[in-house]
Amino acid sequence: MKRRTKKLVALGMTAAMTAGLIAGCGKKATPESLLTDMAKNLAEVESLMANIGVGMEMTDGTDTMGLEMKMDLETILKTEDTHAKGEMNIEMMGSKIGTEIELYSVKEDDKYVTYMKAADQWTKEETDVEDSDSEDASTGDFEKIAEDIAKSADAFTLSEEKTEVDGKKCFELKGKIDGSEVSDLMEDEMMGDLSSAGMDSEALDEVTIPCTMEIYEEDLLPAKISFDMKSAMADMAEESGLEINEFYMDVTYVEFDGVGEIKVPKDVIEAVEDSDSGLSALYEDDSDSKEEKNDKDSDDKEKGKAKEPAKQSGELGKTWDSYTVQINDKVLTLPCTLAELESAGVTLDREYTPEDYVVNVEEYELAWFMDGNGNEITVEMVNMTDKPIALKDCVVGGISVDAYSVEEGGLTVIFPGGIQIGSTEADVLAAYGEPSDTYESEEYGNSFMWYDENSENYYDGCSIDTELETGLVDSMSLTHYE
Repeated sequence: MKRRTKKLVALGMTAAMTAGLIAGCGKKATPESLLTDMAKNLAEVESLMANIGVGMEMTDGTDTMGLEMKMDLETILKTEDTHAKGEMNIEMMGSKIGTEIELYSVKEDDKYVTYMKAADQWTKEETDVEDSDSEDASTGDFEKIAEDIAKSADAFTLSEEKTEVDGKKCFELKGKIDGSEVSDLMEDEMMGDLSSAGMDSEALDEVTIPCTMEIYEEDLLPAKISFDMKSAMADMAEESGLEINEFYMDVTYVEFDGVGEIKVPKDVIEAVEDSDSGLSALYEDDSDSKEEKNDKDSDDKEKGKAKEPAKQSGELGKTWDSYTVQINDKVLTLPCTLAELESAGVTLDREYTPEDYVVNVEEYELAWFMDGNGNEITVEMVNMTDKPIALKDCVVGGISVDAYSVEEGGLTVIFPGGIQIGSTEADVLAAYGEPSDTYESEEYGNSFMWYDENSENYYDGCSIDTELETGLVDSMSLTHYE
């Protein structure tokens, strides 16, 4: 089995690999001397800290999808112990979704153990150490990459002017590298959105990628490396009917040999254990006596966890541009206030999105509202005033829901015309008429969009997605800012 740390190039071996790419800095300021002598300096490095940034924007001619990831990384090269923390933001079809991500990857006995946090949930993965792995295996990989790049020194040119990184003078090299040197980046789980967008990592082996390398003049260690993958990915994107507007990755080296020991915090381990215990409890429930189950059902009803779905209200509009949404028994008209939404039986997750978070003029912040069962809806909190205001004072301008987020049951979300998760595609088209735009995917299903031609706000409209296999609604979104 391939080691987890080998897949996490963007987090652990990214730093090692890209440092190796820049390897070499000697007394003579030539690409060959810089790349060769840098390897010698890097061979003495035991740990490093870096900042990683990835940005991508592409379009299918109608809609634009963007991804941005920023990570702070610290890694011990010999053991490959790694800690990374940052955030990922995805913008698609007018909606922006952001999540904090964090990772610990450490070697424990004969296994590599990875703790990963995404969407506020910690998970744990273990992989066996390969038989060929040894204490200095990663160091060997590291030096080999440096040596391979040094052999391609003639592909780089040295800029006449020096640059600055973090206020320090740097040499600058510009050239191209083999796509195979960065193809593993596309296999990393945190980069999965790029692969799902048609970015085939294996195809990178056949291309070259422009890059700019900056090397600290004083200590002759890597300062920054920037990859411009737009042109390299253009052909692959075109095959998927997409056009790449931007695609880059930057790695900035902050500090060398400043990382002592990387340990997984106790609260992270406990968070995983608590999650596992929760799953175990579901299975243990099968062994409960009938009397115990009746007691539990009674408790659930008292907590509102055994609620039957609410019936469709007569106050709910018939057409999507009525901008009405039924949450449980209450019908809301967008835009509405935070208090009105909470009165429908869902509560703002204030731990994830504080209510005093400041939203700038004519901008919105995504927030999540949950019920007692753990179901949730995604909400756009919009500032339509002429000054920055707290999130709690913004209006609810958009409501989105998907099948996964309401699978616990007990939360009713109905869009105009009676459309809800599980409705048929035929029912949607009968209720809303011919869509303004349609996207048919042979892999995921169909997406239908209706836009408000009378609105000055581009985002005002409705979006419905149906599942490929069943043709039933599995995601829907309604937006109206004013």
